[in-house]
Amino acid sequence: MGKGITYLLIISILLIGFGYFYIKEYYPLQSKLNEYKEENRTLVSVMNDLRKENPKVDTVKPETNESYVAQDIRDMIEGIEVQQVKEEISIALPGSKLFPPGSVELSREGKKMLFKLANILKGIGDRKIRIEGHTDNTKISGSLKQKYPTNWDLSAKRAVNVVKYLISEVGIDPHRLSAVAYGECCPVAPNETPEGRAKNRRIVIDVLPK
Repeated sequence: MGKGITYLLIISILLIGFGYFYIKEYYPLQSKLNEYKEENRTLVSVMNDLRKENPKVDTVKPETNESYVAQDIRDMIEGIEVQQVKEEISIALPGSKLFPPGSVELSREGKKMLFKLANILKGIGDRKIRIEGHTDNTKISGSLKQKYPTNWDLSAKRAVNVVKYLISEVGIDPHRLSAVAYGECCPVAPNETPEGRAKNRRIVIDVLPK
């Protein structure tokens, strides 16, 4: 009987000690943890409400200088078409403003337009720039045919002359530039009307994605 009482006494002391430890140490921690859980549930609820009110709250990206380039070009240069798809900017310049009729040499108006445009493009880092030459489907005739027998040849020379101007007069790094000839292959309007042919005679400057 004496040993049984002793064991019961020891167990009782251990239980009392554990209860004291629980009340003094563990219970406050558990209480604080419950508070954190409740705060977290509140925050999750608030975020869900915000997502319902504004689905794009998690997809907003910081503005960059490049996001304003297309609009700057539209505002500063008249008579051109500017399109932007993600990071690529496509600028269509009318051939009639860049070159005199039947010529591959840049006009005074064309040089002024390119100079203004290129100084905007110089501010967007080292992105590659592709110069595309386009024509209508009218066959080459007269003295021009001796040097440029096809529209392909004509569009190539005009694109190359634009590249040369951007390098020599504006100072764009030649490693950023390339020239491509499309001739009459990529019309943007029907060639059956003078207005359509005028739209197809163009130089397109593509600022390529990084």
